[in-house]
Amino acid sequence: MLRLADNASSLATQPVCGPPPNDVGPILKNAINDVLPARGSPLFDAAHFHFQNYGKLLRGKTALDLGKVVGLERSRAIDWAVAVELMHNASLVHDDICDDDKFRRDRTSIMANFGTPLAVCFGDWLVARSFESALSAIGSNASISAISLLASAMRRLSEGEASEFSGVPALDWDFYERIVLQKTVPLILAPIEGPLVLTGREEALAAVREAMEALGIAYQISNDMLDVMNKDGRNTGFNDLRKGAPNAVSVCFRDLLDKEERIDFDDWMSGLSDRSTEQWITLFSSSNALEACSKKLETKLEDFRYNCAVLPDYLMAALEPMVGYLEGLTSSTTARAKLELELN
Repeated sequence: MLRLADNASSLATQPVCGPPPNDVGPILKNAINDVLPARGSPLFDAAHFHFQNYGKLLRGKTALDLGKVVGLERSRAIDWAVAVELMHNASLVHDDICDDDKFRRDRTSIMANFGTPLAVCFGDWLVARSFESALSAIGSNASISAISLLASAMRRLSEGEASEFSGVPALDWDFYERIVLQKTVPLILAPIEGPLVLTGREEALAAVREAMEALGIAYQISNDMLDVMNKDGRNTGFNDLRKGAPNAVSVCFRDLLDKEERIDFDDWMSGLSDRSTEQWITLFSSSNALEACSKKLETKLEDFRYNCAVLPDYLMAALEPMVGYLEGLTSSTTARAKLELELN
């Protein structure tokens, strides 16, 4: 678990308005239920089916916890938390459509249960309702920049998701990280940025972004490793490779190839080679790509911890649930990878 930094930065002198609440889950669930489509709406069944399982609510809980310690009015903090959670869930609904995923949160996805057209409509509704909640969070405050943050998060997320289907494979680390910074990081940052902006604490934003971008990349790398190890809950491994989707292990694998093999792999990823997917999976499995990727993951976690050293304690205390979960998941993935390498 991350040790809270003890630093003398001027940021640390910010007043602490109170400790984070113990369990804000029920409050957040009730607030989400209050804004869902009413009975009689064509989206009623889909919305209430989707939110029978709320997920971990990490983003909303982080927004509420941070809102409390920075002194954001409770009702506005709840509105911002709901806005972020709705935007996150919109991204999940749309992601399932793009990936043709039939399951989400251990049950059938909205697309599988209600069809693609209604899933698109529900995802769009969640985006619109997210902005309505964000406007409520602003209230009479002139912090229009908070809305800009949410819009930017959705814009970047959409561009990152679209990059998977652009036909241009992610073959190097620079391109891979650009995609992750668009697709994964924005909705990790949004629940943190909002309360800081709404309470006039923009001076903390740069340091927070540095830290959470490193953690977000580490989190995505760990997901990619789980895909390759067939530990992500799906029926088969190497799903990203089969789809030609960005994957950190694929980038590491490519880096290990000689010039001729690299050209062949690039052609295959671009749809210009007849070589079979199974042939590449065999080469993957006999390579050191997973070990190399594990080292990349550890480097990103080190970057994250280094950047956390300048964050004030009050901020780290509020971020602990999200940070603890993400850091724990990435560390667990590293341990799994080491075990798999030892067994092989």
